[in-house]
Amino acid sequence: LVDITLPTPYHADTAVRALEAGKHVIIEKPLALTLPEVDRMIAAADASGKFLLPAHVLRFWPEYSAIHDLVHSGQLGRPILASSYRLSNLPQWAEWFKRPEMTGGAVFDMQIHELDFLNSLFGKPVQVFSQGAQEPNGSWNHVVTQLEYSDGVTTVSESSFSMPRDYPFSAGVRVLCERGTVEYAFRASGANFQTGAKNYLVLHEPGKPDQPVSFTPGDAFENELAYFVNCVRAGKLPETVTAQDGRLAVQICQASLESLLTRQPVALAG
Repeated sequence: LVDITLPTPYHADTAVRALEAGKHVIIEKPLALTLPEVDRMIAAADASGKFLLPAHVLRFWPEYSAIHDLVHSGQLGRPILASSYRLSNLPQWAEWFKRPEMTGGAVFDMQIHELDFLNSLFGKPVQVFSQGAQEPNGSWNHVVTQLEYSDGVTTVSESSFSMPRDYPFSAGVRVLCERGTVEYAFRASGANFQTGAKNYLVLHEPGKPDQPVSFTPGDAFENELAYFVNCVRAGKLPETVTAQDGRLAVQICQASLESLLTRQPVALAG
């Protein structure tokens, strides 16, 4: 098993070599910055019979998992609208974060978290519309994206690498349904999300007092790795997140970038 955490432009070549060598591969998001690179990795996984898992960690984050399960349980009725956010300063631990050709900026490296989680709730969107702020080096490091889904659900996400240097890392999601709203908010005590945090996960239902939503505590990154190891040991193709899920997230990021450049909504092909 190989875990790839290299800068994004090195993902495809490294993953293909590992898969051709007979290794299962888990790879940091985004899978790549272009769909041809993603498709090359998927083809290599198919040819080798090995697993390729994109590390979309929110699918293993206890509070996000609880929201996913609650929405899909039908308890709150039909989803109507969702909003999410992920706000941070530019990571300081690696110089290459300042180079958009290495990361894709917040469009690919930050908002992809929100886009993939929203897809896990609602499926594949049909339209993408993004607005944002572009920096002198060409990087779009603050972006607001609206997704339209075929069942009528609308989502809005805000993602940023442009917050002040000491701004506390913050993230959250709110899902409005016919019979209630579930909401999660996370705010670290510092710029690094791993520093002590204040957070809550609560359910709002008409005529009832707000109530916390139960979840199983745990480290999302450990959950993700343990899940993949268990899939490999059992010879079971991963289902919680798939290579096609990773491909869809990259496809939406590309549409988001196109929308930023054209200032127009972009229909999602396929």
